[in-house]
Amino acid sequence: MREETSAILNALRRVVGTDHVLTDPVDVRAAALDGRGRRQGNALAVVRPASTEETAAVMRVANEFDLAVIAQGGNTGNVGGSTPEPGLPSEAVNRTIILQTSRMRRILNVDPINNTVTVEAGVVLQNVQEAARNVNRLFPLSLAAEGSAVIGGVIATNAGGVHVLRYGMARRMVLGLKVVLASGDILDLMRSLRKDNAGYALKEIFIGSEGTLGIVTEAVLALEPLPQRMLSAWVTLAEVRSVDVLFARLEAQFGPSLTAFELIGRSPLTSLTAVTGMKPPVPAADWQVLLDISVWQNDDEETRERLEALLGDLMEEGVLTNGAVSQSDSDREAFWRCRETIPSSVKRQGGNVKHDISVPRSVLSTFIVDTFAALQTAFPGVEPSVFGHYGDGNLHFNVGPGSVAFPHEEAIHRLVHDRVIAAKGSIAAEHGVGSLKTDELVRTKAPEEIAAMRALKRAFDPQNRLNPGRIVRLEE
Repeated sequence: MREETSAILNALRRVVGTDHVLTDPVDVRAAALDGRGRRQGNALAVVRPASTEETAAVMRVANEFDLAVIAQGGNTGNVGGSTPEPGLPSEAVNRTIILQTSRMRRILNVDPINNTVTVEAGVVLQNVQEAARNVNRLFPLSLAAEGSAVIGGVIATNAGGVHVLRYGMARRMVLGLKVVLASGDILDLMRSLRKDNAGYALKEIFIGSEGTLGIVTEAVLALEPLPQRMLSAWVTLAEVRSVDVLFARLEAQFGPSLTAFELIGRSPLTSLTAVTGMKPPVPAADWQVLLDISVWQNDDEETRERLEALLGDLMEEGVLTNGAVSQSDSDREAFWRCRETIPSSVKRQGGNVKHDISVPRSVLSTFIVDTFAALQTAFPGVEPSVFGHYGDGNLHFNVGPGSVAFPHEEAIHRLVHDRVIAAKGSIAAEHGVGSLKTDELVRTKAPEEIAAMRALKRAFDPQNRLNPGRIVRLEE
């Protein structure tokens, strides 16, 4: 086995260079620890190709030596999708490599006439946003982890974020892809067209496939017009059901200019203040909303006046209890810094049992009330910690504190997910399935749907080489 391991490493070094095949246990274990810091895997090596061609060559080595390949971008995921499984036997560890895209970080082209940007998979999301702004355009995907998440991972997980309400998920922003297949072949789908019905929509198959069908190495992304300004408001609700009235009134008044709409419970803000000292712009209540309104023309003050008048009416009607509207860009940044710092604050406090769920918006507030009650009855001492994207029906419906919730993690997942399915929702709204939700996917999906997913996996990766055990496990 030692001779074969040496042969594998030498073959990889010939492809990407000696400095880019990492075998030091410290480096490997760091790469094999999941983004939440809860699942420690292991691998033979971390391999860092610098191009599509080097990635294809790595896959040919993987085929020659029967290796499993775990593609990894920024490793910011929450479902165990980009790190090896903990507890693999040594023979499996010695046939597993982590393929990092961090060296593929070039912005290849920005085309403001066609409203596109072409990038490699390792480009950080924030850098794509900045490249768009430099030509007076917007790349609208926005996440709390946008300073470390990379485009390959964003596409592989079909990431969502705070602006899905207006711009959709990552899938809607991808026009073209270059993908390295399990065979080592390169599939070039790098078209920058918004209309293309020439055959099957192959690129769609890889978006959200979590590295199980191919490795994304380049992408053509769609840009949008850049709003002149953004106004943010932070308001507190009289009760959680008031969120339905608030959203309906805002949508009727501002239409597609309502760009983001985040619902935030008290518990996440308590963690935020305890860990960082940060406080929301108005005193916290049981439920609050952070929203964005895009300003498209020279009507900043007129838009602000309309927003303040509407919020004032809702306070008089008893729908809202307090609120603040941003008066400057720094105000808006402070509002959103509170929202974006919530996940890291909760993690530093010991974490919680996480759920990334979506249900139809029309039943979301009822779902919250009823599921809160069921959790606290079944698991005394737990406290739901809920925040997320009410505008598109997606909430991070977490349950903490970790010290109380973790011993009941599986049972908590089952209770929440059963209620999601009963409400015609999804147990994986934007974070994906990874390895953590594969069993729940089988439990909550129709057998025919699981069979179709397995057939697709076998068609693209018959040797189960790419990210094995993620999304669906192939039957033995």
